[in-house]
Amino acid sequence: SFVSVPLKVKNRVIGVLNVNNKELRQTFDEKDLRLLTILADQSAMTIENAELYKHMQDTYLGTIQTLARAIDAKDPYTRGHSDRVTRYAVKIAREMNLSESAIRNIEYSALIHDIGKIGIQEAILTKKGGLSGTEYEIVKMHPLIGESIITPVKFLNGIAPLILYHHERFDGKGYLEGLRGEAIPLGARIISVADAFDAMTSDRPYRKALTRKKAREELEKESGKKFDPRVVEAFLRLLDRGELEKEGL
Repeated sequence: SFVSVPLKVKNRVIGVLNVNNKELRQTFDEKDLRLLTILADQSAMTIENAELYKHMQDTYLGTIQTLARAIDAKDPYTRGHSDRVTRYAVKIAREMNLSESAIRNIEYSALIHDIGKIGIQEAILTKKGGLSGTEYEIVKMHPLIGESIITPVKFLNGIAPLILYHHERFDGKGYLEGLRGEAIPLGARIISVADAFDAMTSDRPYRKALTRKKAREELEKESGKKFDPRVVEAFLRLLDRGELEKEGL
């Protein structure tokens, strides 16, 4: 015998539970139906809660993305920076055959890697000349500020280290903690390369954008020093195959 029980939430049907008794070939009775109805109600509530949680995640992430893009937009020289860094980082992660969950974390963290700049004075962020020593120390705090914004959000906890450590160097001479090599999360090492490449190939108040050839040479020169050699190699393969151009980057 066969029975169908609707999955309902607040009088809205969101699915159907279909059960077929193949083994005993007996008909379902009222007791079976009551049990299946309870199971269907519990399943419907679980599905609704999952949908609500996903909606909450998307809403919160969308808000943070908007803030990050607003920071980019404050300076015409950084407009679109976070979006480009994200696309580079995701391409690198896929080239390195990372898991989908790792790629998703890298995507989220790259989108908001500079969210901490919301706590830095606009006059410093948009300054046309070079920064003073004090101003540079202030700017260096943006990864820590970013981490403090993200950490309280439970579902984003996994990306907080990628934001905190994206300015560390492979040789241990970066900031904020001077982590070295494999001690730096791989996602942060990937974002570091993506971030640097976009910065080099974008105009700045104090210099014109470098050509891709020149930026490539800089990545090769800093491989093993500023950057993880494996990440650089993956990115160079993308460049060699013209993958960035295919994506309109």
